[in-house]
Amino acid sequence: MSSNPRDALNAAGLDRLPETQRMVFEGLSAEELRIVGAIQDRLNAATPEVEGQSNNNTVC
Repeated sequence: MSSNPRDALNAAGLDRLPETQRMVFEGLSAEELRIVGAIQDRLNAATPEVEGQSNNNTVC
């Protein structure tokens, strides 16, 4: 694991966020980044690697 907490956010898609949201993440302190990274790790562990899309449309 990298010592730079921002690396985990970049790997999670920080670069795909709108500019205004990315600026919020870039302004976080090291401790805030550590917490966000820990939350991301827990979410990843709780989510299957591949998720299917459910289709709730009813066809008569």
